[in-house]
Amino acid sequence: MRDFRGPAAAGLTVRTAWSLLALLVACVTSGTAQEMPNPTNAERLQPPVPAAVSPPAPQTRVSETASEEDLTAEASGAQDEEEELGPWGERRSLGAAVGEVTFINILVWSYNEYIRGADFTQVNPRSWWNNLEGGFTYDDNNFNTNMFAHPFHGSLYYNAGRSNGFNYWESLGFSLFGSLMWECCGETHPPAWNDWIATGVGGAAVGEMLYRVSGTVLDNTATGSERTWREIGAFALSPVRGFNRLVSGRSGRVMENPEEPEDHIPGVLSNRLSAGVRIIGEGESLSDSSETHGLFQVDFKFGDEFAQQRRKPFDVFDMSVQLNFGDKQTLGRLSVRGNLFTWDLKKGGDTQHVFAIEQEFQYINNNAFEFGGQMFDASLHSRFGLSKDWSIRTQIDAIFALLSAVNSEWAFLANDIPNRERFREYDFGPGVGGRIGANLSHKGRQVLSAFYWYQWIDTQNGSNLNGSDAYHNVQLIGARGMVPIGSNFGIGADAYLFLRDSHFELFEDQSQRVPQLRIYGVWDTALVGGGRR
Repeated sequence: MRDFRGPAAAGLTVRTAWSLLALLVACVTSGTAQEMPNPTNAERLQPPVPAAVSPPAPQTRVSETASEEDLTAEASGAQDEEEELGPWGERRSLGAAVGEVTFINILVWSYNEYIRGADFTQVNPRSWWNNLEGGFTYDDNNFNTNMFAHPFHGSLYYNAGRSNGFNYWESLGFSLFGSLMWECCGETHPPAWNDWIATGVGGAAVGEMLYRVSGTVLDNTATGSERTWREIGAFALSPVRGFNRLVSGRSGRVMENPEEPEDHIPGVLSNRLSAGVRIIGEGESLSDSSETHGLFQVDFKFGDEFAQQRRKPFDVFDMSVQLNFGDKQTLGRLSVRGNLFTWDLKKGGDTQHVFAIEQEFQYINNNAFEFGGQMFDASLHSRFGLSKDWSIRTQIDAIFALLSAVNSEWAFLANDIPNRERFREYDFGPGVGGRIGANLSHKGRQVLSAFYWYQWIDTQNGSNLNGSDAYHNVQLIGARGMVPIGSNFGIGADAYLFLRDSHFELFEDQSQRVPQLRIYGVWDTALVGGGRR
C-alpha cells in the first residue's frame, strides 16, 4: 500500500506520541458536577392558561387492558431509547460509523490524488475488479509505514465504530472493513496481506488503547477552560472520538461520567515517565559500534489483573511508548497488551493466579534492528505477597504471532512484490513463541524486574526466494532496576540484549547481537488505587 501513511504519517505519528506523553500526566484530575436548574416557586405556582372551550368530542370506550398495554409499550420504548446510549452518552449508529469509515478513505484518497499526485490513485470499477480477481500479496513499504502507520490508520476506522456506540468486537469489524475497502478500492496496487492484518488487527489494539487513554482525560462534569483543554487533549489522542463528541454536542454538555470505573478511570491506574540516555551497540559488547542517544518513555497501566471486577476486552492493558532522539525514527517503540478474556484461578490471600487471553501489538524500530507484529497470548499471571510492603509478580506467556516482521539480510530478494518501489529490508511471517517475566515491588512500586522472550518466525515473504525455506529465531532478554527517591521519583537503569539467528535454505545463515544499556530518571504520576508499577 502506497499512501499518505508513509513519510507524511511520520509527522502525524510524532505529534500524536507527543500529545500522548503530555496528556497522561494529568489524566486523573477531576472536575465538579453541576446541578441542572430547578423551576422557581413562582413558576410552580403560575396558574395554567385556560384553553378555549369546545363541544365535547364523541367518547370512545377504551378497555383498561388496552390502556395498560399502551403504557407498557411506551415505557418499553423509552427504556429501549435509554439503552441506546453508551457510557459516555453516545448513541449507537451503524450509519454514522460506516459513513465515517468511508469518509476516512475518501479523505486519504483525496490527499494522495490531489496533493501528493500519487500514481496509484487512478481507481475505477475496472481496477477494483482487478484487485478482487488478483487476490492478496505483500508490499514493499518501509517498516515504519507497514508496522506503525497502518495500525494507527486502522485505529481511526476502529474508533469510528467505538465512538458510535459499538463494543470492542464490533469495532474490530470496522477496522477490518475499512482496511479491506482501501485495499480493494482506494488504490490500483494489489491488496496486501500485511496491510490488512496490520491495519485491521493492529488498528484494533492501538485504537482501543487510545480510546481508553482518551477516556481518562475526559470529564463530563468539568466546565470552563478545564473542560476545553480536556476535550482538546482527548481529541489529540483519538481524533474520531473527539469529532463525534464535537458534532453531537457532548463535548460541551455537562452530564454524568460513566457509572462503571472501567469506562473512565479504573480502580488501579499508573503512569511512569522516564527520561535519560541509551547506549546501543552491535556485536559482543557496547563498545562495538556503539551509539548514545537521549530517550523518553511512558509506561501506562490501566486496571489490574488481580483487582479488576469487570472483565471486558481491554479492561486491563499495558502500554509502553519510547522516543529515541537522534535515531532513524523518533518513535522507537510502541507496545500494547490488553486482556480479551480473563479468568480467576485463585483469588484472595497472599497468592493469586489469573489466566488471560491477550491481544498484543509490538513495534520496535531503531538503527540496529526492526521487530514487530500482531500477536495473541495465553498468559498466566501470578502474585505472591511476601509481606505487607513487598510482593512478587510473575507472568508466563505462550505467544501466537498472526504476522511478525524482523530485519533480514536477504529480504530484498522477495520476488512476490508487484509494482515494486523499493527493496524491503525485513521479512514477513507468522510464528510462535514464549515469554517469562518477574518483578519485585515495594509498596506498589516496581524496583526489580527481568524477562526472557523467544519468538520463532516462519518467513512467508522476503528471504524465502522462490518458496525456499527461511526462518528466524529471535530472543530478547532484559533486566531493570530502580532506586526510589521519595514517593514518586527514582533513578533507574536497565540492560537489554537482542539476538537473531536466521536460517536460509539458499543463502548463508546470519546472526545478530545487539546489546543496549539505558540510564534514566523516573517520575511515577497518575497513581490511582496504589497502582504503581
